[in-house]
Amino acid sequence: MLKLVLFLLFLTPVCFINNMYWMVQILLFFMSFIFLLMNNFSNYFIDISYYLGCDMLSYGLILLSLWICSLMLLASESVNKYNNYSNLFLLNIVILLLLLVLTFSSMSLFMFYLFFESSLIPTLFLILGWGYQPERLQAGIYLLFYTLLVSLPMLIGIFYLTNKMGTMNFYLMNNFMFNYDLLYFCLMCAFLVKMPMFLVHLWLPK
Repeated sequence: MLKLVLFLLFLTPVCFINNMYWMVQILLFFMSFIFLLMNNFSNYFIDISYYLGCDMLSYGLILLSLWICSLMLLASESVNKYNNYSNLFLLNIVILLLLLVLTFSSMSLFMFYLFFESSLIPTLFLILGWGYQPERLQAGIYLLFYTLLVSLPMLIGIFYLTNKMGTMNFYLMNNFMFNYDLLYFCLMCAFLVKMPMFLVHLWLPK
């Protein structure tokens, strides 16, 4: 996993070079196909390095993130054509992709929470900077406060699990079993608020 993170880190200076929009897009498509060939279809954690690892679920989510960010660049040709701060747009996409890769490959529960909440910042910049709807400012504020407010129960649930089990490692958590509905709801709140459900759908761009 570290090689993918280093690839994205070294891709960030390329975003500041002029006329490199298509190069970044081609590199992301190429990396998504390379990452597709790296899978060995194991049910266990693979590519473990430092606090990063990958299983079948996280592998699929990382591959989906690579593919969607590549398609975002492909669909945003007007940003490059009219030079609507295309360098900053590229940088924003690459940083968002880097945070998503770190989120889905984290072996620590707190690191997962940290990177998951950090991905809110480039998402907010994308909505405010390159959104086409006039209500994008209101939608961005709703997104920010909904996510930060509802992720607080998830943080409390993470600290509770750490206190009970003495670890934040996903691999070591397999040895423990909890049957607390409230704890499950607290951990799921941060994900449920992103769904277009009643009472929490106001953050969606109008």
